[in-house]
Amino acid sequence: METIVNYGVTHESRGFQILLLNRPRENFMKNYYKISEFAALCGLSRDTLLHYDHTGVLKPAFVAPSGYRYYTLSQFTTVDLIAVLKASGTPLSEIRRYLQNADVPTGIRLLEGKVQDLRARRAEIDRMIQSLEQTLDAMREGEESVCGRLSLTRQRERHLIATPTGYRTPPTERQFARTMQAHFAECEQCGLGTSFQAGEIIPRERALQGRFLEAYYFSPLPGPVEHPHLWTCPAGTWAVYYYQGGYDELPTAYALFLEELERRELRLAGDVYEQDVINYLSVTDPARYVLRLSAPVEE
Repeated sequence: METIVNYGVTHESRGFQILLLNRPRENFMKNYYKISEFAALCGLSRDTLLHYDHTGVLKPAFVAPSGYRYYTLSQFTTVDLIAVLKASGTPLSEIRRYLQNADVPTGIRLLEGKVQDLRARRAEIDRMIQSLEQTLDAMREGEESVCGRLSLTRQRERHLIATPTGYRTPPTERQFARTMQAHFAECEQCGLGTSFQAGEIIPRERALQGRFLEAYYFSPLPGPVEHPHLWTCPAGTWAVYYYQGGYDELPTAYALFLEELERRELRLAGDVYEQDVINYLSVTDPARYVLRLSAPVEE
């Protein structure tokens, strides 16, 4: 009668199956496997096992006078542990030291450290997914937008990280890069990572005066956070206007936005927000960028 034994939790060993004949355990554990056979059982290459041997991470159970390396099935669990530690970013040198001097306290310290590392990596992956999802949403919005047309929408309260620019005159390229870098550093403090969805805010007073110099750079938050640069966008009626063109055309876009508000007899009730929905991430020609202008309004 045959029994199927499943081993392994890693990519290399998942689904590993060995057909065992019913026989005494002590006889089974005396079986040896040639390096190629053992590599196939573990889902590894022969070269990987040779590398483990040469570096002292995993030595064969027995080396024949002919030079053939042999392994026992009991070493499979060691291979699996190596795979888990490698996947968590542990160097082979550290794995070797642990396996050569394994004890419970050392194992607890090692694995606790790896759990913390993996949690940090998971948090970073979550931040990257969030940034990419925001970018995807913006691209889809830009694809469906009608440029040159003003629309009204009911908007719930939203939260941003808004970093002051400190500009008194239009920034140079170097000033812009430095200020944006500082903004992204603020985002990092909030656990956002580097967001692709950064925008700018023109204060209401400046917009009404025709001075379209950004006072803040912002990035959206999933919710409120404790931060000195937390910014809340009020709920209510918002005007949204899409403009196709490059960043150098932003003053024109702002002016057209305000003209549309006046034509519709709408009063600007707050600051003006600009955010790219289609930009360098999806098109190469700046003339094909789509910029989203929005602001709270009153009728």
